[in-house]
Parts: sequence; C-alpha cells; structure tokens
Amino acid sequence: MKSRAWYDATREEFLVASRETIAAQLAVRAADESLEIEADQALEWRRSVELLQATLRDGLPILQRALSTPGAELVRHVILEFDFKRRGLRMDCLLLADGVLFVLEFKRTEIGSSDRDQVMGYAVNLIEFHKITQQWCKQDDALVVPIVVLTEADLAEAPEWPGVSGGNWPSLAARPLEADAITLGSAIASSLSRRKSSVCKDRCEWLDSDFSPSSSIIDATLSLYGNHDVAAIAEHAAPAEAIKRSVDEINEQIAAVFAEGGYHIIFLSGAPGAGKTLVGLDVAMRGNHAATSVLVTGNVPLVNVLNRALKGSYQTQATNTEVWTRTGYRRKDAAHVINAANFKIVKAHAFLGALDQPHGQTDGRVLVFDEAQRTYEKGRIVNRRPLRDHEANLVLQVQRDAYPAGGAVVLALIGHNQAINRGERGIVAWFEAAVTEDWTFAVSDETLALAELKNRNEWATHPKRRPLKNGHLSQSMRFYRNAEIETWADAVLAGDVALAKRSAAVLDENESSIWLTRRLESARAWARRLAVGEQRAGLIASGQARRLAAEGLFVQLKPDIEAWMLAPNSDIRSSTRLETVQNQFQVQGLELDYCVVCWDADLRRGKADWTSHKISGADWNGDSFTDVAKNTYRVLLTRARRGMAIFVPSGDRSGVDVTRNAAFYDGIAGFLFECGAKELPADGRAGTDIV
Repeated sequence: MKSRAWYDATREEFLVASRETIAAQLAVRAADESLEIEADQALEWRRSVELLQATLRDGLPILQRALSTPGAELVRHVILEFDFKRRGLRMDCLLLADGVLFVLEFKRTEIGSSDRDQVMGYAVNLIEFHKITQQWCKQDDALVVPIVVLTEADLAEAPEWPGVSGGNWPSLAARPLEADAITLGSAIASSLSRRKSSVCKDRCEWLDSDFSPSSSIIDATLSLYGNHDVAAIAEHAAPAEAIKRSVDEINEQIAAVFAEGGYHIIFLSGAPGAGKTLVGLDVAMRGNHAATSVLVTGNVPLVNVLNRALKGSYQTQATNTEVWTRTGYRRKDAAHVINAANFKIVKAHAFLGALDQPHGQTDGRVLVFDEAQRTYEKGRIVNRRPLRDHEANLVLQVQRDAYPAGGAVVLALIGHNQAINRGERGIVAWFEAAVTEDWTFAVSDETLALAELKNRNEWATHPKRRPLKNGHLSQSMRFYRNAEIETWADAVLAGDVALAKRSAAVLDENESSIWLTRRLESARAWARRLAVGEQRAGLIASGQARRLAAEGLFVQLKPDIEAWMLAPNSDIRSSTRLETVQNQFQVQGLELDYCVVCWDADLRRGKADWTSHKISGADWNGDSFTDVAKNTYRVLLTRARRGMAIFVPSGDRSGVDVTRNAAFYDGIAGFLFECGAKELPADGRAGTDIV
C-alpha cells in the first residue's frame, strides 16, 4: 500500500540524499497520482505539478540547509507532499520534531494573505482531523507551527515568534511564521526553543493515522448547522410536514439498529426538488445521531454552493462580542471553525478514493448517501482507476469494517429518472449489495413502484426488507407555484403530446406558462424583467450542447458554480447576468427562480421519438444512450422555482454548417409548441411578475 506522502524519510536520510534522487521520487509519485485525475482536469493537473516541481526544486536546498543548522537537530522526520485525501488537501512539507509539528508551504516570490490562510488552514485541519496529531497536541502538549517559506526572494525583516494561540487552539502558533532561504533555519530553531514537550511521533504511525474529527470540531459543526434550519434553504412550507415525518421515522430506525448492533440501509426516494437532500442534511447535521453522521454526495457543485451559502450565513450572524455565542468559539477563531466544518459533507470521489487507506472511516457510522441511484458498477473508472467491486458493495464493506461492533446505517437518497452518467446501476445495486454483504434494508411501497425498478415483487417480499411508511417524498418543493411543471417535462420526454398539452393548460391557468423562443436575446429580456431583488435567473444547457457555441454559449466552460449561484447580481460572475451557461452536472440539485433552458441538437425529435447525438469533429454522431440524454434534459427542465423559458436556436439556414442544420432545431421547437409551449414575444414581455 502506497504511502500517503510522496516522499518521507528521517532527517539524516533526507540530508544525505541527493536533490536529484528526491526530485525523481516526487516525479514518479506525481506521474502515478496523475492516474487519479479526471481527464478534463489533466491539463490543470500537469500545470500544477510543473509549478510544484519547480517550487520544490528551489525548496529542497533551502530545507536541507535549514535542517543542517545548529538547533534543528530535534527535527526527526521529513514528509513531502502529504496527501490528506479525506480533506482534499496536499501539503508541501511537514517536519516531525521533538514536541513540534512544522507545517511548511513554499512560495516563490511573494507571500500574500491567501498564502498565510492556506498554511494556517493546513495546521488547523491536522489538529482537528488527524488523530495522531490530536493525541500529540492533547496528551503530549505538542506545538503546531505553520511556516510560509519564500524560495526566490528575501524577506525585509527576520521572522518574529508570533506567540501561541489562546482559546480553542492552545497548541497552535497564533499566526504563520514567514521565512526565506536564510532565515528558515532560525525560524525552526526559534520554534523548537519554545516547545513544552520532547515527544516525537513515529513517522509511519503518523502517516497511517485515522481520519478522526475532534470533539471540538464536531461540537462546533453541530452548533453551526443545528442553529441554522436546513429546511430554510428552500423557502417552501407545503411539504415540510412530510419531511418532518420522514426525518422522525429515519431517526427511529437508526436508534433501533444501533440498539441491536445491526447493519441497515434506509431508502428515501422522491422526485426532483422534493426535499431528499434536505432530509439527509437534517439527519447528518441536526439529528440525535449527527455527531457520527456524514453526507456523501457525487454532486460536487451542490456541496460547494451549500458550504459557501452556509458559511456566508454564519459570517453575517457574527457580532462584535469576544465570544461568538452561536458556537462558543472566540470570534478570531470562528473563521477556522467555519472553514473546517464542512467535513460533514463529503465528495463521493474523495470517499471512494479513501477506500484503499489502511483504516476505515471513523466519522460516518450513519452514512447519508445522496443521489444513491447513481452508484457505479464494478470496473467503472473512478479517479482514473477501475472499481474493484460495485460501488454499493464497497460502501457496505467499508462501513462494516469500520464499525465491527455496534452497527452502522446507510441512508440512501434515491432520485428517479435522474441517471445522467453512463455505467450507473440504479437502486437495484443497493438491494443486491444488501444481500451480498448481509445488511437489512427498509424501503417504502412507493419507492418500490418506481418505473425504473425491475423485479419489484422480489424485493417487496424479501426477508431482509423492513417496513418504512414515510420513505417517499411526492410533493415538489422546487416549482412551488405549480408542481405541474414536472408532469409536463415527463410527458414531453416520453413523447406523450396529449398529457403534455393538458399539463401546459394547467400551467397557463396558473400564469406559469412554458415559454419558447428562437432568439436568445428575447429569453434574456424575459428573465431580466422578471428576476427582481435577490431572485436569480440563469442560462442552463446540456453538457453535450456543443453547437450552442455559435450562440456564444460554451457548455464546457464550467464557470465557478459558487459565484454563479451566490454572487450578487452586480457581480459579473452571477448567473443573473445571463452571460455564462451551466450544464446539468453543475446544476443538478440546485435551483433558480427563472431558468432559460438552451436546447441544442444533442437531443432532437425523430419521426416517433427522441434521438440522442454527440458532436464529433465536423458532424453529429448517433448516440445509443438516449435515456441518459432524456434525463439530462429532465434535470434542465426542472430547475426553475418560478418560471421557465426555452431557447431553441434557429440553426444555420444557409446549409453551410451541417452541425446546425435548421431542420434539427425546427423539429425540436415544433414538437415543444405541439406540447403546449407558448411563443415568447420578441421583447420578452410575457408572464406575470411574481412578488
């Protein structure tokens, strides 16, 4: 099993090793780790590694010189490029010394506030989440010292000892030290002279440490999330009682399982926008079992937006008092709490990437698995490596291994008709995994009635099934003025014109008409007129809608989703500026007040059904994954809370550009009009302003 560090050695081994040897070892690990990077991130990865190698090439002689200076003999071990996967962090350099853990970050020519925040964040993460470091600080009174080191410039002044932080982190230097090639040795020696302990941890033990959130960070996180009603993220009260019943029953089942010491899966299903994720957040953040619960999701944009939104909410609630009463933390420590508190929301790829670590998870006895129907099959490439077993099987294996006594629970949140990736097995993967790994499961009759589930009678009568009354959320919270939008979208994608017309008529009666235009500027004018105050509008499209580039919309651009969703309308990154477009992967699980759905020829109308296509070079090619393409547009058509307009380009009527054949787009628009969409006036003045 490979080390979590790209390089580690004793101080003596490091000092006698040639810089070329160390650099070569780092290069080998960099090449190996590149296999775990998604293809579309490869260029960014190569650039970051080139910068890293350049920085370390300059940093190695500085570090060797510093560790050769008198007073630095108490440094016992050198660790380069430590991969703290569970937190998604990779740290330049760590030095294990007698009574001191040094956290070094190399910078080339200047040190900014973000650099200081970065290295301080690394130190806080180790104190709060690295079990051996926690024990070292708590039991042995070790000191953690972050240092930013310049490799190609000199500091104007020699570093001064900043003192030790009071309050919640008595083992941490109050602020990062700053050093250069000349002063790094003295900075290390000065810190060592202030240590209170002479204990040094074994390097192998430190590298193999469990991920284990400290009690203080758990308390802080529960305080943060517990005082912020998660359901308030969506401002809809109608389905609140159904959500409460579901949360209560789930918590009751968890308590019963723990009392028995069993292993149990609970399924919660629902349509898009029904509140499944809100239930998962409530269980993970506020329930009786929140201290040992995490939410795992493959929806990275949702994680980023949610964390940014909650972080902003807590920051605005801070006061000028010394103690931030919401957490009990001092105000100057609150930033560390906020930045670390998102450990309870885990990105699925990071979770899967940690499966090969020597120890199981220690913070997720209740594992809330969002979008669980998107579980991957055995052999699926994740982080550029094939899964050794079906993902659902791996999850249950990890949970049982991590909690051999007392039991464990997986809460699987299931969205139906939402498969937007190939190689996804659906809900049946979890049923089969429960049988294979000897887990019981609770599922409602409504969940078993989902259209995509086969052999439902087999699972309905299975001996491992337990009853569940409130396991399906049927009422949408998203398009709260009229949930008929989801019925219309389903009918359109199923090709059911009669049902789509009836649904469109209901929407018209409720002043929630579906508008369609062939002019993008008309759609923009419509959205800008209706979105007032803090309401949000945005352009969304399929990730395969490559020919929208001719309209100035680039689906592969992937603007920063946090700023796109949360920045004020005056910010050019805001969705409401209607300048950039997000695809289905970015917006799944999120919602806007007004959506402009931009429809390209990747899903077009054939003689009797929809057909899917992918652009390849100079033309479109037929694609056999039409269900995936339909689900992509299902996601797009169900993102709006208040209103939706669909933009279908006119195409190239000259016939020169075969990828923009006007017939493709005319067929799409004609069918949508047939399904009840109404033509948007050229000036965009349609619909009712909603207060």
